[in-house]
Amino acid sequence: RKTLSTKPLVLTARMSSAATPPQAQQAAPDATLAAERRVTYLLDDHIGVHASPEASLRKPHTVRLTDNLVVDCGLDKHMTMVRSGGDGWSPAPAATVRRYHTDAYVAFLEKIELHGKEVANEAANYVLNNSVCFSETAWPYAQIYAGASMHAAELLATGKADIAINWSGGQAHARRDCASGFSYVNDVVLAVLTLLQSVERVLFINVDSVHASGVEEAFYTTDRVMCVSLHRHGDGYFPGSGGAKDAGERAGKGHNINLPVERGFSDADLEALLPPVVEAAAARYQPAAVVLLAGTGLLSGDRLGCMNVTLGGYSKAVECVLALRRPTLLLGGGGYTTSIATRAWAAATSLACGAAPLPLAELRPDHPCPQQLSETVMGNENGAAALAATREAALERIASTPARDPPVVPSPPAAAEASLPADGAAPAGAADKTAAAGGSDPAAAEASNGTPSAAEPQPAAAAP
Repeated sequence: RKTLSTKPLVLTARMSSAATPPQAQQAAPDATLAAERRVTYLLDDHIGVHASPEASLRKPHTVRLTDNLVVDCGLDKHMTMVRSGGDGWSPAPAATVRRYHTDAYVAFLEKIELHGKEVANEAANYVLNNSVCFSETAWPYAQIYAGASMHAAELLATGKADIAINWSGGQAHARRDCASGFSYVNDVVLAVLTLLQSVERVLFINVDSVHASGVEEAFYTTDRVMCVSLHRHGDGYFPGSGGAKDAGERAGKGHNINLPVERGFSDADLEALLPPVVEAAAARYQPAAVVLLAGTGLLSGDRLGCMNVTLGGYSKAVECVLALRRPTLLLGGGGYTTSIATRAWAAATSLACGAAPLPLAELRPDHPCPQQLSETVMGNENGAAALAATREAALERIASTPARDPPVVPSPPAAAEASLPADGAAPAGAADKTAAAGGSDPAAAEASNGTPSAAEPQPAAAAP
């Protein structure tokens, strides 16, 4: 692929307990809940063509391998598989991407594929740092992962799914007017804005080696989104933001919770730090929906993360979020070693379906993906006292925010239709419920056409 460098099927299915292997039934955290989950998996059969060695863009290839592994393991029988095109979902059009990104930046992205030579000199105007390298198909690739994330958010907001999965999503670094890292379009922000048109509050959780800098910036001044981010920080590690003292501003004060850690972060460290903070945030904030960026950069053996988290520890992190029992969007985020990211995302998919992540050899002995993840042990630079202090500071910040009432969670369409009277009129009180869910919220209406408002999340100054 040529690059521009900045350097000189819709099928509804539920997973029944009879379809779950006996060992998976025993390991599932809540077998009853797992049997009731309606899981939707979004994919594009041709996403792999957007991988670009010249731009060091590996993720499209990794996502395609993940999709194959999910199907080869038989997980497609336990969830709805929604492919792009036809009756499925469509790549995000430019007008939709402009709900967050500026006109000038979107116009630049549109020109890269067919007029790259003409706009090459403009590239430096649309990057946050020199880590960005635009691939030739940066725009159609961004349209795919953003369209999938936004459609997944719509499924959750309308009660058509309990869990929606888009492993190609999670590109959390792009700003309104520029790219950062491998993030050309910030699908996380677009998905959250889609949710906010129907629900009042969203809890965003980032579990990755890199901080979700673009998401933090977008929602830094609003209380309609609470951001919790566990990431590696310091020593010049990308992107450099996400300090523990960054708490949010104005209405968003106290609603930004960063959990910065050092290299060598382990399973025990993860279990001691993340679940207490996530549980406290959910109990205090009472979100109507959850967005989890389940990056694999924190897994042992990742090329850049330099962490010691195993697949078991990663699975527990995903489980603690799923245990909140809220409509949940799972996004891929980072992951820089293909075999590790593929295996981890397939394991997370099985957890979403209510099954335990079984050894790959038992699921598909002939699959080319390595059956064992590499175990690269790094020196752990995280002290118990420092982690405890980070956890307690986060819990104190959460406690300082207003306690919210339980939200109105979107109901399945069938349940909503069953509640209608015989004459088709809306039942009494329906308007009140719609308003409570944010359906008639002026801020949500303005978010749909890109017009900022005092209550709508607005971009703040770039984080250092």
